[in-house]
Amino acid sequence: MAESGTGFMAYLKSELEKYSGVYVPVKASWLECLLVNSAPYSKLHPNPSDEFCIDKVGPSFRIIDEYASKFRAAMGRDGVAIEEPLDVEKVRPDGYMILNGHHRWAAAIVSGIDRIPIRIVNITQLADIEKMLRKSVRTKRVTFDLDEVVFASEDGSFEAVPASAPASKFPEKVRLGVPALFHYFHSRDYDVWVFTSKYYSMDYIKKLFKKYSVDVDGIVTGFGRKVAGDKDVKKQIDSLIERKYEETISVDNEMIVRTISGSKDFDQYEIDTKNQKWSAQVMKILEEAAANEEK
Repeated sequence: MAESGTGFMAYLKSELEKYSGVYVPVKASWLECLLVNSAPYSKLHPNPSDEFCIDKVGPSFRIIDEYASKFRAAMGRDGVAIEEPLDVEKVRPDGYMILNGHHRWAAAIVSGIDRIPIRIVNITQLADIEKMLRKSVRTKRVTFDLDEVVFASEDGSFEAVPASAPASKFPEKVRLGVPALFHYFHSRDYDVWVFTSKYYSMDYIKKLFKKYSVDVDGIVTGFGRKVAGDKDVKKQIDSLIERKYEETISVDNEMIVRTISGSKDFDQYEIDTKNQKWSAQVMKILEEAAANEEK
């Protein structure tokens, strides 16, 4: 493979042209996700939506050179050249599209490394969102940010991971009170949706919450990055959700926001960040708001 920046850019361009308008994401089986942990570089395709592949941004050859030097040094010591796998999703007609790790992929190529470690993830696609919406019978939903709210807590309070779920399998810790909140909203006929910009597999998130004896109705993983620059897809998703749900409640660390479909008005409630009983406070705020509406 070409070792110069010019040679790599020619290879990148040819890859983008070869698969532009051709490949589509498909779900990998759980067995494939479990057993396939590396792939030849020729089966790993650049993501045209990633900044790495956009002309005005493009790859950083400083970063590529740093990775390449690190990989060559490791190979010289008979060590593992690339320890952190690339996040990829399966695509048709063949191979995998890179979600995260383009610079490591490029460094491996210019370093002469044929097989590259990968982690296959099934992130949320538009078809998944449509399926989740069709499956639900509820007309209200609540949303939580996994990265900022569910997996984070300023006071360090977390739910204990059940004995049946080894920490090595699920290193993420769920914030204390989150399972109780999910139960609370389900009992009041709300769908519970969780969002993350990270590349978790949907199945992974489902199994994680099963360990806490709670279900989630909507899971959006990594998809936000893909649709951020696609206004048509974003508009389509917003339209589907607006038609499905009459009401949406968004819960974050400091605020609760309630919106009604078709209205520009919204209700906003502040959360006392110094109050350690975060989940109980959320419930109380919403109970008081509901009582005021009935007056």
